[in-house]
Amino acid sequence: MRRVFIIALSLCLIVPYATAANAGDNRTINVDGTPMDSIDAPSVSVDGVNFVVQVTLNAEASSNGTTVQWTTQMCLNSGVCNQPEVLNMTGEDSNWTGTVTPVNDHSYVNYDIILNYNDGNNEKFPEGGFTQGGKVWSDCWVSGDESGGENCPDDSGGGLPAPALMTTVIVGLSAALLAKRDD
Repeated sequence: MRRVFIIALSLCLIVPYATAANAGDNRTINVDGTPMDSIDAPSVSVDGVNFVVQVTLNAEASSNGTTVQWTTQMCLNSGVCNQPEVLNMTGEDSNWTGTVTPVNDHSYVNYDIILNYNDGNNEKFPEGGFTQGGKVWSDCWVSGDESGGENCPDDSGGGLPAPALMTTVIVGLSAALLAKRDD
């Protein structure tokens, strides 16, 4: 039983790295069948430079008092992600804008959109949150042992995996060895 727990814990700690497939590929939110006509986001995020997302609501949503929020999360080149933040977008009617300033040494910005309806209900797009939501990579990013971007020094590629991943692997292997020794 102890071995199963240790293996499960190790896998849980590694899952964020396994789901970070397609490093460097931006992801957009599909607005088909939603109360939104469009979501415009930058093609790259830059440390310290405003990151602006614009949402355009369809005619029905803009006429019934729908307001817009977004959830943002910045992930760092060290392999750690900051806590997500829910922020109000500014605007009225159909045009809404949200702005955040990426922190230094970030890899990418995750975001999703929340529509607040006049009846008190709200809806998040996409439902799956960040795993399916918008993602914009920085102009100098690191993801595990991959790196890239328009403004990275030439020697930034192919480094060691993020420290958090290495620590996770070492702790998992140590725990497995200790469990085996106790058997």
